[in-house]
Amino acid sequence: MTWAVIDGSGGYRNTYRVIRILRSLSVGFALACALLAPLGLGHDDPGWWLPTAAIIAISTIVLTGIAGAAANAAGMGALRPAPSADTIATAEREGRLHLAKVLDIKSTGTLINNNPVAELRLVVATSARAPYTTRTRALIDQVRLPQFQPGNIVVVLQDKADAPRVALVQSPPQSWREKAEKAEDSARISRLGDAPEWSGPAPSSGGMRDARGILRIPAAVLVLLLVVGFAARLYPVRADITAIVTGTPLAEVAAAQELRVARENSTLNPERVQEVIDDFVAEAGHSRFTSVRLGWTHASATMPTAPGANTTDDLTWRNGGVSGHDPSLIQPSDDELPLQTFDAADVDWDELLGLADRLPQQAGFQPDDVAIVFVEVPPSAFNDASLPYEIDVSGSGPYYDATVTYNPDGEVINMYGGAEGSEIAEWEANH
Repeated sequence: MTWAVIDGSGGYRNTYRVIRILRSLSVGFALACALLAPLGLGHDDPGWWLPTAAIIAISTIVLTGIAGAAANAAGMGALRPAPSADTIATAEREGRLHLAKVLDIKSTGTLINNNPVAELRLVVATSARAPYTTRTRALIDQVRLPQFQPGNIVVVLQDKADAPRVALVQSPPQSWREKAEKAEDSARISRLGDAPEWSGPAPSSGGMRDARGILRIPAAVLVLLLVVGFAARLYPVRADITAIVTGTPLAEVAAAQELRVARENSTLNPERVQEVIDDFVAEAGHSRFTSVRLGWTHASATMPTAPGANTTDDLTWRNGGVSGHDPSLIQPSDDELPLQTFDAADVDWDELLGLADRLPQQAGFQPDDVAIVFVEVPPSAFNDASLPYEIDVSGSGPYYDATVTYNPDGEVINMYGGAEGSEIAEWEANH
């Protein structure tokens, strides 16, 4: 009789290996995140790396135990393929065919071609070692079920001489069928009660697999994977780590990293500002603005509701996209109509970060003091068509505010504020 068999243990084994690999990688990554945060070197973390890595690490540690138990159960009790005649002949030559006593049989609830898949608990008698207890699963023809009831003697094939796993031989060679039926052989085995389970390690394939048949992952490999996970988190801040190793104070490196990350995430960043403007244009459906405000964490814009309209909408951009689009709280007054606007395509957005970077020095502030840039239609634009927009760069220091206004060509129109003796304060005093 021919029938299909599925050995489910392979899935458990593969899952177990994958989970162990993920465990090492995630634990390494989480440890690096936990190390960098208190040192002040985790400013590049978007905020979810550490908790996510910690959750994955804890989950994989738990799942390793679960999957290991499942692999162990599956490896010893999974549905076994029916041995072929050649396999049986080879096992007979090698002394791996044995008689076994059925201690218990129970249904797994699975039927294949209306035949039950049964789990059998057996005590196996071998000539090479003491009897041992093991489990196996087999698809049994309903007609043959009486042959496999508790107390009956059956023939089994041992996978390997040094491993406990066996497969049920439902159609054994005639000589073995006779052995099972002979009273003298059967009586010896029939007297066997429960024997100890074979739980010792079973080296095979040069020690590459354990007793469950799972491919071993050497401890050195798991440690290496942990180091890889650790290094993966450190790689983005390798320059900062190098600076610390070469003698730069930690506080100085942490402050520099914070400023660098802020600049990279700023809407003034040339790599980000065009994305912001494009998102505003896509949201509004046109490219005419009355004002655009670009800050370090978010941006906002005021635009006509539609081309030629005398009403305006306010848009907000943060965290990678437009997050707000609402009618402006203050609508244009009659003396501001018709609306004067500028086209986004006329502005050199890439130059704005350079103007913002100049403000702390011009105002006498600290280099890491933050500046905000406004691009807007100035009051003078109502009477001077040659000035479609102006650029206001504003910032605050510990004690002073400062603003510099530029025309579209980057020439200074106005300066005010700043610390005493600063370039801005001197300019204001002279104008």
